[in-house]
Parts: sequence; structure tokens; C-alpha cells
Amino acid sequence: MDAVMDPSNPAYAELMHEVTGYIVGYWEDAADGHPYHARNHPGRTARDMACAYMLERYGDWLRDVAWVDPDRLGRYASLGVGATPIEAAMDACERMFGAVWPKTDGDDPDLP
Repeated sequence: MDAVMDPSNPAYAELMHEVTGYIVGYWEDAADGHPYHARNHPGRTARDMACAYMLERYGDWLRDVAWVDPDRLGRYASLGVGATPIEAAMDACERMFGAVWPKTDGDDPDLP
């Protein structure tokens, strides 16, 4: 983990919980019949699909958080790097996804 994603930062555990929730949400939606399983997407792994799911949803969610809970956005942004708080928070989300679910052989190298 790098200096930005500092586990001693109080926001670290909060963001880990949030990102883990998105991973669980991915599996719940797949179980409900949405075509998110990797078998429906040749060349993609389950991790690839979960990451894409999170990225699609997180950008919108962070824009909402900026409006309704700017302090929360600031906490998440403190864990990332970006020109704006939303960009920094998204960077932190991507980094946290990689910490929670590390890449293995076969995962898309272009995804976080």
C-alpha cells in the first residue's frame, strides 16, 4: 500500500467497507439474473466484471455524495489522488478495490 492509501487514516476502513459492499452488490445482482457473470463476457474474469460494475456505479454515487455529504467525499478523497475531490475519491475507490480483490493472472491489466 502506498502513502496515500494509509491504513491508519480513519477513512480507510470506511472506504474498505464501502468498496466491499459494491463487490457484494455485484454478486447479488448477478445472482438475481443480471448478465454480470464472466461466462457471459468472453475474456473477462469475475474480478474484471465486478470492477467494471463498481466503476460504473461509483462515479454517479460520488457525485451524489459531493452534494449530500461533502465531508464523506473529503474523507474518501484524502485516500486518493486527483485534480478534484471526486477524482481523488474515485482514485481511492479504484486503489481500494485493488487492495480488497488483488489482480491475478488473466485479469484485465487495464482495470484497477
